[in-house]
Amino acid sequence: MPPLPELPAQIQAVLNGIPAMVGYWDKDLRNRLSNDAYGEWFKADARQMHGLHIRDLLGEELFAENYQYIEKVLAGEPQIFGGTLVDADGKTRYTQASYVPDLQGGEIQGFFVLVTDITERVLSERRQQRDVDRYRALARSVPGVFVLLFDSELRYLIAEGQELETFGYRSDEMEGRLIHEVLRDNLAEELEPRYRAALAGQEVSWSRRIGDRMYRLTAGPVQSDGETVGMVVAVDVTERRRQEKTWAGLHEISTAIARNAAPADIAEQVAVVVRSIFDVDSAAVSRFSGPMVADIVAMAPALPSVLSRRHIFAPTDAPATVRVAMTGKPALSVYVPGGGLAAEQMLAAGFRSSAAAPIRVSGSLWGALALTSKSETNLTPAVLNQLAQFAELVEIAIGNAEARSSLELQASTDVLSGLPNRRVLEERLARETELAAAEGTKLSAIVLDIDHFKRVNDSFGHLTGDKVLAAVAGRLREVARQGEVVARFGGEEFVWLLPGSNSEEALQAAERARLAVASRPFEGAGTITLSAGVCELQEAGALGILACADHALYASKHAGRNRSMRYRAAVAAEAQQDRSA
Repeated sequence: MPPLPELPAQIQAVLNGIPAMVGYWDKDLRNRLSNDAYGEWFKADARQMHGLHIRDLLGEELFAENYQYIEKVLAGEPQIFGGTLVDADGKTRYTQASYVPDLQGGEIQGFFVLVTDITERVLSERRQQRDVDRYRALARSVPGVFVLLFDSELRYLIAEGQELETFGYRSDEMEGRLIHEVLRDNLAEELEPRYRAALAGQEVSWSRRIGDRMYRLTAGPVQSDGETVGMVVAVDVTERRRQEKTWAGLHEISTAIARNAAPADIAEQVAVVVRSIFDVDSAAVSRFSGPMVADIVAMAPALPSVLSRRHIFAPTDAPATVRVAMTGKPALSVYVPGGGLAAEQMLAAGFRSSAAAPIRVSGSLWGALALTSKSETNLTPAVLNQLAQFAELVEIAIGNAEARSSLELQASTDVLSGLPNRRVLEERLARETELAAAEGTKLSAIVLDIDHFKRVNDSFGHLTGDKVLAAVAGRLREVARQGEVVARFGGEEFVWLLPGSNSEEALQAAERARLAVASRPFEGAGTITLSAGVCELQEAGALGILACADHALYASKHAGRNRSMRYRAAVAAEAQQDRSA
């Protein structure tokens, strides 16, 4: 075969400027031209390759792999294919080859070859795919998480995770599309500044509520094969936030107990805390005061005017609190017309569902902790389970408050009459006296004594006498007003403190008490009367308000009993008696 002419220098220079392997092989598969890239690859120059058979250049194995494409291009079919080549240094390179037939005069004279080294691109794609696979694996493996990856055009590269559908989206409708093509309800406009900030290298966090769940989202930059892309990681933080609120709430309740707050105040604190923890429309603490009776002890927010504080219910009534009372177990309920009085009242207040868990004190069913919602779907079995767990935590607090209150009541209450005892009276008198002196307000006291009480015991027995004492105490409690104190002072004697009242007003109060006792007979003892003495703090002087009131009581007794007398009138009456004598 005659030697092939060498290429002109200008043509060779053009070929060498192409960033790829360029060659021409005739129909006998001998090289007619090649650029320096070919030579660099195979460690040969263009002169050495000129006229070389392609088999001798590629080697038997690679020639056999490429022969199918050579046959087709010599048949007039262009070929584009990828493959691997091992260069002269023994390194495997990824290539993309194009074989283009040279057709002259209707006959194939040979074919042009363009081989591009795509090793870096292939490796980059593989690295990027590993990144993608890693992010997908992260999103799929962690409960309560989803991951979004987006490029500089705000096109989603990855949308993956168990929680994605909670937001109303699917991976297949997000990946490969721009955020403005995917997101609804102006969400793209809201998120775009955060996405742009992430691509610029910032980390941006925000929260979003979906239904009854709270998510914490963080957008920030990540490197994917040397390119900065943005990633959003969304984490369901509902349980974590609820746990944080739970411990904070328990701390508040414990603090209230440490400050000796009353059981009603503890219950109020529990209602406020529970409403905050579960983020519901209303929360309440109810106490079962009978087999079919529930009293709302506390409610947050305040009890609506349409809702009764006491409910007497039937076993078929709908509210969850009723189910707790009947079964002693946690319960969910949806309010429907005809579900009982309580359900009708809750519907009238705009509520649609409830959840309740039992509160047990000393092993007995004490009451219920209840949530109410204006949605029929927000209160779920998962919420009920968490409510039951919290109810178990607050049982101790309520039980301790109840026990302390009971002990305090025993220590401060006269067992027979149910009224505050002498110790409580003296403490209250000291406070009211100090307050009246400091602020210049009025304070009066009434000392009352049952007339001829010894005759009651002698005639009807001490058991009847005790019943009379308790009944008189009840009638005195009925006529006293808020802020006033009626206490048993000892024996058949009672003391009534009236902050803010002068002696004239106190005398009228004493008359109300006297008439309340004398107006109706007592079982087993008939008619009972009282004598009363009244004194105002400013009239008492150094003698003291109770001593002055007792002095007036003595004057009432001396004047015939069953009457009330003021201290100044009693002194005047004694003075008149002394002059007459």
